[in-house]
Amino acid sequence: MAQWFWRWCNIFIQDGVHSQTAAHAEYDTHRYRLYKYNELDHTTSMHPENSFKCYQQNSSSILKDFYQLDCSNPFLKQISLAKLNAKDDVCELFNDSIDGTEYRTLYHRIKMDFQNFTEKITHYDILKMGDACPGCHHIQLIDGQLFIVQRSTAFNYQTRSRSIKTMLKHVTDTFKTIGNFEMFIHLQDAVFLKSPELDRMKHKVPVFGLTKTYSKIKRSLHPDGIVLIPCFTLWFFTAPYIGRWRNIVENLPKEADKIKWEYRIGKVVWRGARNGERAWLTGIGEQRNKSLLDIEFMDWKPGNHSQIYTDNFKTIYQYCEYKYLLHQEGSTYSNRLKYLLLCGSPVIYANFQGWQEYWYHLLKHDYNVLEFKAKGNETLFTNITEEISKDDNKAKRIGINGRALVQKYLNEQAILCYFRNVLIEYSKLFAYKPVRHPDAIDIDDFLVGYSS
Repeated sequence: MAQWFWRWCNIFIQDGVHSQTAAHAEYDTHRYRLYKYNELDHTTSMHPENSFKCYQQNSSSILKDFYQLDCSNPFLKQISLAKLNAKDDVCELFNDSIDGTEYRTLYHRIKMDFQNFTEKITHYDILKMGDACPGCHHIQLIDGQLFIVQRSTAFNYQTRSRSIKTMLKHVTDTFKTIGNFEMFIHLQDAVFLKSPELDRMKHKVPVFGLTKTYSKIKRSLHPDGIVLIPCFTLWFFTAPYIGRWRNIVENLPKEADKIKWEYRIGKVVWRGARNGERAWLTGIGEQRNKSLLDIEFMDWKPGNHSQIYTDNFKTIYQYCEYKYLLHQEGSTYSNRLKYLLLCGSPVIYANFQGWQEYWYHLLKHDYNVLEFKAKGNETLFTNITEEISKDDNKAKRIGINGRALVQKYLNEQAILCYFRNVLIEYSKLFAYKPVRHPDAIDIDDFLVGYSS
């Protein structure tokens, strides 16, 4: 068991005006316990002493025990009272289907992603992928110890690298019996290797990425070569008024519910940059005679209130003031969808290129989201918006189900469990035990330092 997590952790929050540092997260060496491991099914079992409990709001906002829950979350409040059998895998609590089908269970994505990887991985295969993906972050887990292989070519932007690696640390500290592995994580908005030829090839080693699509796009590793992992924003995001995901899940629904449904603004709202497949919005949303729509482009340049955005920018909390929300992909995926769903208002998801995050298979049209795929079809878009505006019961139901999806499947415990199951499945592929790379540093040394 690790003796400490970090003693000083600097996480920078940039809101365009302010930059603040959250530090002094003292790791409690007695917080984590060793959990009984079922070697037959590679799951972590429950012990009576590992029962869930609520934590106080004044607890650390950086890192909390896996078994300490935000009991204002309706789903977590329910499971905190559950009496699990000692043989039960705690992570199965987050794998119920939303509609009774296997496809819409959280971990079904893992099964689908790994079906393309059946051959055992050798050290030579790892060396080949390391050369093919210079922008990837190289991670090793050896006998429960996490190492970061320092690479000057590995891509990083803001806190992406630190957020993903902190999540990995949290997972491997909580679940102690994940098998040995070496992995490559790509943190850009689309996964690609060092040449288009390599992108088209089949590889024995997957690249772990944030998003993928089966649509034909200009440049990307074939989606069958990508295993999806949680987005860095599910730990921390530097966008204005966002920060720590766990805090957003706790606080955004409470703030949103301060405005009763009947008092929310009866319009479809969207703000975003002029990129990706968004040109269709110009002729629809910015027509001032469309009284049901509040759709505007914003620019990435300083305004009176922000050094990053123009003045028509809206915070995630301001979106929750509206009855109807619009979400659209950008140049690749847009991570905003999960925040919008927490508002409890129905989200119209303009999905044209099919970019996926690991949890998107849980989205179901007319149940927890309204999906719109007919790019440029103003008539159909108008029909969708007018229909939902005339049916408050349907709008409320979809909004409630959308929020419930996030609270059940994207709470921090569910995220860590998903990551754990990905790592367990991946470790089964290894034909050798990794040896510490000469450029590898301990995860703790990384987190207290300034490496990327």
